[in-house]
Amino acid sequence: MERTISKFERQLCSVQGRMFELSAKRHYESKSFVEDFMNSRAAAYFDLPYDRTQWLGEENLLQDLIDENPSLKNGETYSNEALFWMGYLYRYWHFLTGESSREIFSQCNGEEMNGIYPAYHTLDCIMAIERIKEAKKAK
Repeated sequence: MERTISKFERQLCSVQGRMFELSAKRHYESKSFVEDFMNSRAAAYFDLPYDRTQWLGEENLLQDLIDENPSLKNGETYSNEALFWMGYLYRYWHFLTGESSREIFSQCNGEEMNGIYPAYHTLDCIMAIERIKEAKKAK
């Protein structure tokens, strides 16, 4: 996978990472939060080449999800660091491959991402995505 991610795209990765991290600060149960977001209209709009949500920041992105899914539940959260990495990597994956958030989540859900965080978070994003895809192919 060879593609250069622009500065703007990296900023959007950070927005999504901070939004995932914000979900823990608001005590949303991480496993269901990640699934709800990655399969949401809010994520689908964020996947578009241009959408207003890209300029609004993490709090407004989270509010779009809450508006869409007001029944987000409180519960066990993953660590802030794991959630930031997960949100960042999911968005980077989208920019790298063009796959939708829904497609990406179907390949590696939040629980799996949280499980691989200790081993993968120090890898370059491209390398982490390649290893996840290789591991899925091997199964």
